[in-house]
Amino acid sequence: MKKSATVVLPLILAMLAPCAGAQSVSPAWDAYRNKEQQPSAAPAPVQGEAQPASQTAAPVQAPTYAAPASVPPPPHGYTRPAAEPKGGFFLGAQVGKGWIYDDVDQNVAAINGGYRWQAGDVTLVGIELASGRLAETDDDGWRYGKVTYGSVGANARFNFGEGSPWFAIARLGYWSADGDGDDESDVDGGYASFGIGVDVTRNFNVNLMYTNHAYATTYYYYGGYEETEINRADMVTLGVEARF
Repeated sequence: MKKSATVVLPLILAMLAPCAGAQSVSPAWDAYRNKEQQPSAAPAPVQGEAQPASQTAAPVQAPTYAAPASVPPPPHGYTRPAAEPKGGFFLGAQVGKGWIYDDVDQNVAAINGGYRWQAGDVTLVGIELASGRLAETDDDGWRYGKVTYGSVGANARFNFGEGSPWFAIARLGYWSADGDGDDESDVDGGYASFGIGVDVTRNFNVNLMYTNHAYATTYYYYGGYEETEINRADMVTLGVEARF
């Protein structure tokens, strides 16, 4: 009995061995085993069911644009310079020629000074005092004496556009003159002056002026007859002016 069992058991093992080997090398068996070892796939989401945050698609972000660069601030401590005042005191000097008598030239030297106020973007107006002298001269054997004069009046200046160095000038007022040793040459009247100038610097200019002095003269004739005439004395001068 023992002998038969000993013989039968090896035979059964020998018969089962090829089947076990066939199963171990079977491709279908390997695929089945690999499938069992792989993790199961996540179930498909049910419509209407909330999805985990990790599985939701990232929202599409709108493109962003860099803000335009702002104007850089002014340097520390910088202040905009204030507009310089144009009005103020002035003092001028002129030289040139004068004509009291027909075709008789007399050298002229004069000074004037005053104050102007700003009256617009290109206009200044003010007051002035002036004093001058026409020098003694000889012409065709005739002597013409020295004449001194003084005046007070208005003075206005008009620039040819804002920022332009060129300007026009006008003067108007009262004057009186004193002849050399001749009472009949003491006269008074009004004057008007026009000219053009250019600023060399903010405080200095050069100007060319024409001035007309008008005055009344009364002539007495023999027999008590008298006659009053309006006469004129002209001057052309080249001058400089300083402003303060």
